[in-house]
Amino acid sequence: MPKETFFNLPAEKQALIFDVAIAEFALHPYEQASVNRVVARADIAKGSFYQYFENKKDLYLYLLQRIGEAKLDYLAPVMGNARQHDFFTLLRDLYAAGIQFGIENPRYVEISKRLMESKGSPIYTEVMEANTSAASELFETLLRTAISNGEVRSDIDVPMFAYLIASMNTLVMEYYIEHIARVGDDQLLATVEQFIDFLKNGIGASAGKAPSTQGALS
Repeated sequence: MPKETFFNLPAEKQALIFDVAIAEFALHPYEQASVNRVVARADIAKGSFYQYFENKKDLYLYLLQRIGEAKLDYLAPVMGNARQHDFFTLLRDLYAAGIQFGIENPRYVEISKRLMESKGSPIYTEVMEANTSAASELFETLLRTAISNGEVRSDIDVPMFAYLIASMNTLVMEYYIEHIARVGDDQLLATVEQFIDFLKNGIGASAGKAPSTQGALS
């Protein structure tokens, strides 16, 4: 998190530093992003930067936090209608709203793409583990509600499937970025719908319990 000196800056100066940093991390993966370019474009001394942030990582995590908060605010209306939809429809609506959020905030999408380019790096691992943990908590709550509503099988391991859905959410986005991003957002939603159908056929209440293989293995 930024130091108190950053929050003591005028709002306009905070916004300028934020905007310049967003532009830098949208253009460059974390490892290649430059504090020197940020301070030059924000017209601040490099020494002042370190009065505001511990280091580049501190700035980067702050940006991701702000982006995450903005996305949560954007998704709030969908979550507010959670009781009006079944689990799988809600999941699709969350994805659709997330796609629209990306359309309206293209630089945020670029930052996500640059993060994916850093796959396997320490910063990638740290960010994705934190995001997966937070998403798992959300999906666990949604799954328990869906089970009580008879939409999802009651015999599933809820924490495990919440974690799997959160992880698969990331994998779907990685697949899209690596293989079909050039096609457009309609294709992304089509990919998402395939993912949701896969889930519905596996854990939806209508899927029932998988047949036992004990006899075949004995």
